[in-house]
Amino acid sequence: MLQNFLRYAGGGQAILGVLSQFIPSLGTMLGAAATTGGVLGGGNLINILSGAALSYLGLKGSDSAQRTGAQTLGGLNGLVGILGALGVNNLGGLQLSNGWGTVVINLLVAAWGLYSSFAKKTAAAH
Repeated sequence: MLQNFLRYAGGGQAILGVLSQFIPSLGTMLGAAATTGGVLGGGNLINILSGAALSYLGLKGSDSAQRTGAQTLGGLNGLVGILGALGVNNLGGLQLSNGWGTVVINLLVAAWGLYSSFAKKTAAAH
């Protein structure tokens, strides 16, 4: 479950960030204001970096690195989602989120990441 989270959620989040960066109408469909965001705008950088790190860990990371990475990035996505839900969309000039669509995505990635990283590993059938 942990490796599936890292591969699929990471890849999906990175793709969403890249597409939102170059296709502003995608961000608008997710509830963002109609803007042409720079690299630091629209929460795209957060999604790109988080997704890339999760994907890398899913493909190349050791078991302990995968677990720690899922806990850390799950927690950070949760923090970004909670801050966005509370209306704190910018932090130190970096736009964390832009609209409810990105808030929901960050919260879903956080919930899945934290659950999969803390869940007990199931025994393999012999």
